[in-house]
Amino acid sequence: MTIITLTTDLGTRDHYVGVVKGELLRTLSNIQIIDISHDITPFNIMHGSFVLKNSYHYFPNGTYHLIGVNMLYEENSQFLIVVKDQHTFIGPDNGIFGLLWNGEPADQVFRLIINDAERRSTLPMKDLYVRAMRHLLTGGNIEKISGKISSFRQSTMGRPIVSPDHMRGSIIYFDHFENAIVNIQKDEFESLRKGRKFIFYFKRYDDVDSLSDNYSDVPESEKLCLFNSSGYLEIAINKGNAKGLLNLSVGDIVQVEFR
Repeated sequence: MTIITLTTDLGTRDHYVGVVKGELLRTLSNIQIIDISHDITPFNIMHGSFVLKNSYHYFPNGTYHLIGVNMLYEENSQFLIVVKDQHTFIGPDNGIFGLLWNGEPADQVFRLIINDAERRSTLPMKDLYVRAMRHLLTGGNIEKISGKISSFRQSTMGRPIVSPDHMRGSIIYFDHFENAIVNIQKDEFESLRKGRKFIFYFKRYDDVDSLSDNYSDVPESEKLCLFNSSGYLEIAINKGNAKGLLNLSVGDIVQVEFR
């Protein structure tokens, strides 16, 4: 059985996800469809890449991952088949692949050939993606539906700015508990830290000078910083709402000063 995952900004209140799933099941046999998320913030490739990059490698090798985030990003949107780490991804060439692997190259990249009807479609996952999946799962030559290219569009929006004594990141999204996820990763932080003391600044009057291991390390309603299970910096309030109580927003700057 072939596993196909879906990561989209289509939401669940409308019929779009049902249409995509129905078309996949009607066209393909012996498949299992897994929803990673349909609640990606609309058009937000940073959010989409974060969710997918922290989940896809838990799936078996040979899984197909369909990405539907900011699909119609420009007038002549392009779509790719990307092979990486024995997984296959289909999605728009809008920068999300560059964010998925922090600029690392993929094993293979192909640009899908789009016909006139697919070019007019407002839901490429239903038309273009399903046609590509049908071709791939029936043993078709990938180069009959696509052209091999060297790379995909890169994006620098997900990377912090670093200097010997500072890191400057930003909030990329809020999880279900409204904890702020920051684009600073633990490995890079520790490499720059070199055992020094530090302070996190994220609002004019808010700073934290220690890292917690868990939310319960501080009293209820107190703010904290920790590196979460995905290795990203998180600003939280123990049993509270960091987004609302600290007046945080996506894009807010988070600065680290090493001393």
